[in-house]
Amino acid sequence: MPVRRFNRSLIAALMLCLASPASLADISYSELPDLGAASREGMSPTQERELGEGAIREIRRSGVLVDDPEVNEYIRRIGGKLVDATGETGVSFNFYVLLDKTVNAFAMPGGFVVIHSGLLAATQGESELASVMAHEIAHVTQHHIARLVDSQKMTPWMLLGALGLAILAAKSGNSGAGMAAVVGSQGYAIQRQLDFTYAFEQEADRIGMQTLQKSGFDPAAMPLFFQRLQKENRLVEGGAPEFLRTHPVTYKRIADAEARLKGGSYRQYPDTADYRFVREKLRVLQMGSKEAVGFYRTTIEQKRYANLAMQLYGYALAQSRDGAFDAAWKTLADARAAYAKPHPALDYLAGQIRLSQQKYDLAVTAFHDAAVHFPSSRGLIYGEIDALAGAGRYDEALARIHSAQELYASDANLYQRESKVYAAMGQAQRQHKAQAEYYVRILEYGPAIEQLQLAQRSPGNDFYLQSEIDARLRDVMALDGRGDRKGEPSKLDASAPPRL
Repeated sequence: MPVRRFNRSLIAALMLCLASPASLADISYSELPDLGAASREGMSPTQERELGEGAIREIRRSGVLVDDPEVNEYIRRIGGKLVDATGETGVSFNFYVLLDKTVNAFAMPGGFVVIHSGLLAATQGESELASVMAHEIAHVTQHHIARLVDSQKMTPWMLLGALGLAILAAKSGNSGAGMAAVVGSQGYAIQRQLDFTYAFEQEADRIGMQTLQKSGFDPAAMPLFFQRLQKENRLVEGGAPEFLRTHPVTYKRIADAEARLKGGSYRQYPDTADYRFVREKLRVLQMGSKEAVGFYRTTIEQKRYANLAMQLYGYALAQSRDGAFDAAWKTLADARAAYAKPHPALDYLAGQIRLSQQKYDLAVTAFHDAAVHFPSSRGLIYGEIDALAGAGRYDEALARIHSAQELYASDANLYQRESKVYAAMGQAQRQHKAQAEYYVRILEYGPAIEQLQLAQRSPGNDFYLQSEIDARLRDVMALDGRGDRKGEPSKLDASAPPRL
């Protein structure tokens, strides 16, 4: 399927706070102290988190976040490594990949970092990807939006309200009105905002390069990536990549970054296999299935590739997505031979092909055997659960789910799979309770409350389960602000739409 586009009113509103024209006056790195902990009277950490959560909910509802376990597991692992290097403990970070061919990335307050698939696919090395992520992490750790609010003496609720209007306008199709509300709420301070946010970009560069050095990545990747984007922009018609528009890169910024490298020891960071497999997968996901099949068939026939194993893997994935499962299985065998060693991405694709063929017992064996060698692969765990459920082996599927939940209690996908298994078993109370836990973990408290209320009304005579449902409903209502001061749930219409 072609890549879906979504209305970017909300994202434009958020990025307006971080975008600035390249013509603004240059500011020296020496003038940029570490101000992340200062000037935060304008927005509290709780308000930052609330703003970010509301935005990420809207993005998720648009259906453009990549829902692939291998991609998500990889991007979170790289993000976690970078966050560890910052020493930041006051922000809980979340990393996402958005399925969009444009070369862009953005950070939202509260620790939400989003990378476009087009940016990851455009990188030529893992350190280049890490450099962009480190830059975005710095926007969060330095609390740039909170400092922006304080610098303009604007209450955070003005910003939250403006973004709320942008969300409503986007949902109604009137994106112009939404952006007008946002811009109007900032009004008189727009020029000062642009000046201030240009300094943010330089500060994010400086802090980001420090993070790269501490985490073991190659800090030279940051100026190299920026330079290549600028060069490619001059050679390609149609305007600058979105990353250059929302993160304006001047020659002085590149020169400053290169100057920071002088005197440092050279460090070569070899790309991991996970990076290469994920980059190839995203290239396939960005294209329609038939387009991807044609692309890989042509490049392989003409030998236009840098790595045969990766090209064959992409071809097998494209064939599988196009429904040519037998051809995909053969191409995957060629990819395995070319790669000449095991990797969970190859095993995951093998299991997915068997699942698509409805050869469930073969899929169970493929996923289970691979998970023995790669026990930390979340994709292989999901695959084994799906295969067991497909084979009607529900008790085994539940046992696998519950053992995984002990390790990954915050994993929403495990609870969604649990809900589906209980639905197949006809256990409605447990189905709705598990689905509620899924919604809680993706910050959708309204639907979670509705699921728990459905669980309350579903037939069942398990007193302990009913008590768990009642207690959990009170907890979720408190999270959603619907409980009274004594912690009891307030009366509400179960048919009411979910709250933001």
